[in-house]
Amino acid sequence: MRGQERLIGVFNRWNRPSAASASDIHDALLDAIVVQDLPPGTKLGEELLVEIFDLSRRHASAALDRLGWERLVTRLPNRGAWVATPDAAEAQDIFAARRTIESGIVETLAQADPKPDFAPILAELAQEHVARAQGQFREAIRLSGRFHILLAGLSGHRTLADQVSLLVARTSLVVALYERPDAMTCWRDDHAVLLEAIGTGRVDAAVELMREHLQKLFDELDLTRRAGLDFDPRGLFRL
Repeated sequence: MRGQERLIGVFNRWNRPSAASASDIHDALLDAIVVQDLPPGTKLGEELLVEIFDLSRRHASAALDRLGWERLVTRLPNRGAWVATPDAAEAQDIFAARRTIESGIVETLAQADPKPDFAPILAELAQEHVARAQGQFREAIRLSGRFHILLAGLSGHRTLADQVSLLVARTSLVVALYERPDAMTCWRDDHAVLLEAIGTGRVDAAVELMREHLQKLFDELDLTRRAGLDFDPRGLFRL
């Protein structure tokens, strides 16, 4: 397998990722999916996770079950688990859900009086600008997703914020599979413009900007193609 060529050395107590629970395994895999370090179709067997994280099969299985419930991993009885590979119909559903949910969140925030504290999101927006300017692709992806998650969190609706967090992760899988080679998703300044509209209470403009932003992301996909991916995650989790 080509992915085996990525293996360097042997896992030991000095280079193994820090994890003490199934939740830690889940969070590490989720973060890797969001920044597209862990591509769709990657095999994630329980034994492999035991090797990577030095925890029991029970912990590994619980982490995979949770990721499966979140539709980030596909588990097949007696065959194993893989990072999910959304098809074209699912990709369309994900973006339709995001347009509906996030437009509502933006409307709520733009109408709020007084406005919530935007300081945390402004700080991360500044980091996103730096990452884009320096060509730090994966960091820009992470911060771009974080913008939407933090924005949802400001709404005060925990359930909606949780849904946005999962939809952002699933979007990363879709982008990894279908993004056109010439797309420049992470390099726009849409977030700053959107935040300004929210902060000044321009409700209709803010809602339209969010819809346009998500539509741009969708338009940069080519759902008639799917990237060929072959990857061994043991190389990823080396410190």
